[in-house]
Amino acid sequence: METRGRALYNLISMNWQEDPSLPVFDWQIEDYRAIPLEELFERLDELEISLDEEALRIYADAVTSPEELADTLWVNEDLTQFDQAYLLIFELWRRLLPERASLSVFCDQLDHLISQYDQEKLEDEEEIHQALSDLESILDEHVDQGANPKEIFAEIGLYCSHDLESFVYDFALDQIDAEDDLYASEILDAFEPYLSDHKRSDFLQMRLIAQSDQEEADTILSDILEEQKENPDLELLLDIARFLVHHGAVARFVETITQTRPLIETEQDFQELMAITSHFYQLLDREGKSQKVLAILKRRLDIPLEREIASSDQDVEAFFQLVEDLDRSEA
Repeated sequence: METRGRALYNLISMNWQEDPSLPVFDWQIEDYRAIPLEELFERLDELEISLDEEALRIYADAVTSPEELADTLWVNEDLTQFDQAYLLIFELWRRLLPERASLSVFCDQLDHLISQYDQEKLEDEEEIHQALSDLESILDEHVDQGANPKEIFAEIGLYCSHDLESFVYDFALDQIDAEDDLYASEILDAFEPYLSDHKRSDFLQMRLIAQSDQEEADTILSDILEEQKENPDLELLLDIARFLVHHGAVARFVETITQTRPLIETEQDFQELMAITSHFYQLLDREGKSQKVLAILKRRLDIPLEREIASSDQDVEAFFQLVEDLDRSEA
């Protein structure tokens, strides 16, 4: 399934910001929110769409979304500049018709807030709280009308450039890390019917339970790790390892790290794994082993993070040998 609406250009912009060498047109990655209202109309006029605010509202009354409005207003047979016109029309709709936020407009705002949150530029976190609450209401409304919960969540996700499921998971995890367990629990309860990856939800529930019932939490964690043997997920295993740095037994930490071995594909994966493990060794007062891991990490810092790990990499072998040695020393 393809990204829809404004999300396609948000995705192009996100990819370009990560890799500025990507071939893009300026209009594809421009910040339309920063363009003055008058200039938006002027640019449309240059594309042979003459509008003012009153005319825009009249035309908008006959349609339900900026996508439909763009289709209505574009009468030129040449479609080469249609996408430019669409982005201008979308921004005008977003600003001038806030009371008529279509799904694409709502998701564009959610994308914007997620980007601001990820970049730590969000001034008022209540905005993203409200957006998630609104998303829950939209989902619940569709389910009340007979939609399948997971299918409607995936459908709405097509209008976002971010992975909505990953964001919900990461945001709930941030709340737990910030010791706001009540809000984290509310997020999990609200979105649990819609999320397809139950392993992540189980891990977060385990994190919450660990505050009051360590034995039950360890039982849940054991089940998660057992399932990981059949359906491994590197990011989840790394999250589990980070948790165990402060809250886990040595054997459980070693078990988690060992399961990552066949999943390590890039230099970034390997360096992140070593950083977590070194921290664990330090907290165990295993300074010697921590320094050995740090020595491997330091001599690899100049390696591009996207580079693939070779199957014959001796540092990988040395690292996992240190992990196995720790397990035996604690036996």
